[in-house]
Amino acid sequence: MRKEKGSLWGTYLLLTLGGLVMIFPFYFMIVTSFKSKDEAQAIHPSFWPHPFTIEPYIELVRDNVVFRAAVNSVIVAILSTVGTVLICALAGYAFAKHRFAGRDVFFVVLLSTMMIPGAVLLIPGFLLFRDFGWLDTWAPLIVPGLGGAFGVFMSRQFIGTIPDSLIESAHLEGASEWRIIFRIVFPLSKALLSTLAILTFLGSWNSFMGPLIFLLNDKLFTLPIVIALLQGRFSDRQNVEMAGAMVSIIPVLILFFFFQKQVVASLANTGLKE
Repeated sequence: MRKEKGSLWGTYLLLTLGGLVMIFPFYFMIVTSFKSKDEAQAIHPSFWPHPFTIEPYIELVRDNVVFRAAVNSVIVAILSTVGTVLICALAGYAFAKHRFAGRDVFFVVLLSTMMIPGAVLLIPGFLLFRDFGWLDTWAPLIVPGLGGAFGVFMSRQFIGTIPDSLIESAHLEGASEWRIIFRIVFPLSKALLSTLAILTFLGSWNSFMGPLIFLLNDKLFTLPIVIALLQGRFSDRQNVEMAGAMVSIIPVLILFFFFQKQVVASLANTGLKE
């Protein structure tokens, strides 16, 4: 018993130390975002602002560029999230509950696309979107990810745990396919839909390479691009740069804090069993 307790306390100690190491950069970022310019540039860094000021945040939003970029990011992320959740869930339902010619082959081909590095597709994607006339629009940031292989795979695995008897009973009662999807499948897949929504929103919100390549008009820039530009515009203002980083991660932290249970439930592949 003593050995088990000692091992348990040792595990807690290591986890606590690891947590502190992970938290410290975030703490330093938060503290620096509330420092004055002179204090942020001091040779010996302080671990608490003296004095406490919100001037970095005022400077950050003074010309409305960051606010506009944040609105752009919200629009792109919401459109991507709604489209991806709907299409991936419908595709996952089709692969899980319907039998059609070539189903397994199509699914394997779809999964094989996950092995293609994204960097390989940058130039072909740029040329394709140029021919479509999509450059300098949000379409390249939204459309390609609507039927992502990972989302379809996760949807298929989760929806596959829903008993076939429920769907067969609904068919016998005369329910249409759409009614079965929206009245039975989707309500039983709340954990899946929440996880897909969160992962898609986070991926879109934090996307940097796509907006950097496909967007030319600064009025369409998303938040990661504008935050990166702060390094040149405020190269001598680390407090403003940290304030920009704070603005970019706060929505992500709030979203995950409220929906972490759904994420864990879905990734654990929970669902009804026969």
